[in-house]
Order: sequence, then structure tokens, then C-alpha cells
Amino acid sequence: MKRQVPILARALALVLRRQTDVPPDGVAIHYSRTIRPMFWVMLAVNPVDIVLVEVVVKSVPLRIALLVLEILGALAFLAIVATLYKYPHSVSRDGLRVRYLSFFDYRIPLSSIDSVRQVSRTLKARGGVSVPEDGVLAVGINQSTNLSVALREPQLVDLGRKGTVEITQLEFWADDPRAAVAAIRGQLPASV
Repeated sequence: MKRQVPILARALALVLRRQTDVPPDGVAIHYSRTIRPMFWVMLAVNPVDIVLVEVVVKSVPLRIALLVLEILGALAFLAIVATLYKYPHSVSRDGLRVRYLSFFDYRIPLSSIDSVRQVSRTLKARGGVSVPEDGVLAVGINQSTNLSVALREPQLVDLGRKGTVEITQLEFWADDPRAAVAAIRGQLPASV
């Protein structure tokens, strides 16, 4: 969680500055349109928790402690919602950057990309980043991916507690897969 705090704080700062974390020469590839409503509903429920604590808990010191925790939790969750908007996937001269909220951020140099295409896959894993088969890393939304990037040679990806995996293909979700394929192909060298 220590690593998450600066990333989440930066997302809130980007909201205040009305900026998105995409290089100046880059193109944002948004991925969160289908899950944003669920996150907003969950955030809207937070004040109900605060009221319930005030009504149910009689001990004043305990109520104050729980109120502080509720406010900090709401702020952290608001920062996670901000990552949906401020940390999209992106492609630029520096490469392809694939993200999942504040929990996953992987960069692929353009020279490492062999091909990119639109392909739908349903994943068994429920959340975020998974390895559905050897050599494939999936960054899904709602248990789905719709883009596939084949790599020229295997790459190692650090998945934190899940360990390091070697991949030859990266699959991820884009809200507009056609535009994403065009944006990525537009940045690739002419030989690809």
C-alpha cells in the first residue's frame, strides 16, 4: 500500500490541474468507461456508512476514530476513481503504456511490438491483471480484453506479489478498440 499512496495522491493532483498522465506527443487509450458507474455508486454509498456509524455507535471516541477512518477511506476511494480518468493506457514515441488503475503500469518499447490487432477474449479471472495462459498477460475490464499485442521477443513483467512472468503477448481492454489499434499502429515504425 505504501507504493500506492503517491500514485493515488498524484491522481488527485492531476484532477485539480485538469491534466491526464499522457506524454505530450501521446494518445490516450481509455479503458474504464464500463466500470466507472460502479465506482461512482460505491463512492456515493460512503456517506451512508458515515451516518450509520454516527447513529449506531454510542462511544464518542470510537465514533471519532471511525469517522476519521471513513473520511480517509473515502479520500482513498476518490483517488482510485481519479485513476480511472487520469491514468489511461497511452501510446507515444516512448512506447505503449498499459495500466490498470493505480495497481499496474507496464511500458513496452515500440521496437518490441510485432503486431497489434482487435481480438475479444473472455477471462476466467475476475479482476485486473491475470495470466490466462503461458506467455500471455491479460489486463482485463469486466473479465474481458479486446486488443492483443504480439511481442517480437519475450519480456519479463513484474506482477508484485504474484511474481515475475515471461510474456510474448499482451492483451488488454480499450473503450474504443478500433481507435486504439489505429493509434498504436500510427506510432509503430513503417516496417511493422
